[in-house]
Amino acid sequence: MEVILVRHSVTQGNKEKRFVGRLDVPLAPEGETLARETAPLLPTVEHLYISPMLRCRRTAELLWPGVEHTVVDDLRETDFGPFEGKNHEELKNDPLYQRWLAGEMAVGEPAEDCARRGSRALGRLADDAAARGYERIGVVSHGGLLMGMLTLHGRPSRERFYDWYPQNCGGYRAELCRDPLRLDILGTVGRVRA
Repeated sequence: MEVILVRHSVTQGNKEKRFVGRLDVPLAPEGETLARETAPLLPTVEHLYISPMLRCRRTAELLWPGVEHTVVDDLRETDFGPFEGKNHEELKNDPLYQRWLAGEMAVGEPAEDCARRGSRALGRLADDAAARGYERIGVVSHGGLLMGMLTLHGRPSRERFYDWYPQNCGGYRAELCRDPLRLDILGTVGRVRA
């Protein structure tokens, strides 16, 4: 089956380069506009699997109006712990932040745990979609979660985690294989890097 993987649209926190993570923030006005402009560029889907976060739910409504969806808790974003809501400028002199940047310690949810959670979600939604007989589904989630999922399952593989970085309202088309779990990338969708 084919899957369209899309990152949510722009939030105020994204514009300010904040660690939004588990904060349940709405789309910024320009995020609403971007999603409306992106919608005609995306393939149709039979069903959506979405993060429970408001920014993903609203993005899904704007990208694929009226399409039935399933909220999947494991598609939520990484928990950035004490860095939630802050940006680099506010944290740059924080010793804890410096240690985290240097890779000396984890805070909140480690990236590897988020990737494994994304893998679980992918397996479950693949099974659900196959049982329902869907040929093309959509997933609306978060940048960190999607990068982790693609690092584990995207083919051809890429060297680094950030090589999978999706822009807001951008992402990938992939063939979703269930055994073994794999995402064979067919191309990009929506907003892509300039």
